[in-house]
Amino acid sequence: MLDYRLFKEINDLFTSGQYRKARHLLMEVQSRCIALRDEISMLRARLKTLEDAAFLNENLQSKDGFYWLFTNNLRQGPFCPHCYESEGGLIRLERSHKTMQCPYCHATYPGMADEEYQEGSAVRHARIIPFAR
Repeated sequence: MLDYRLFKEINDLFTSGQYRKARHLLMEVQSRCIALRDEISMLRARLKTLEDAAFLNENLQSKDGFYWLFTNNLRQGPFCPHCYESEGGLIRLERSHKTMQCPYCHATYPGMADEEYQEGSAVRHARIIPFAR
C-alpha cells in the first residue's frame, strides 16, 4: 500500500536541502506505485476471467449432447462437447455431409436435422472463443 505521508516527507527533505535522501525516498515511492499498478492489472485480468466464467454459467446450455450459447435471444452453436469438457474451449462444430465435425479436435458426431441445426443460429465457420477453463 502506498503511504501518503511519504510525499510530505519527500517535500520536507527537498526543502531542507537533503536531495539525496529525498531522491532515494522518491524512488521507493515510485517502485511501490509500479507494484500497485501491476497488481491492479493482474486483478483486472482475474476479474475479467471470473466475469466470463459467470457469463458462461448463465448462458451456456447443454442440449442433446451439444453445447449452445444463448446471447441476445440468439442461439449460437453447436459447440464441441469434447473441447469444452476437456479444455474449456468453445469450438463451433461444422457440418460435414450427415455428421458434425470439430475443426480443432476432429471429433465427429452424428448429424442433427437441418431444422434443429439452423433454428435460431446462422451457419458460420468455426471460431475459437477464448474462455477460461
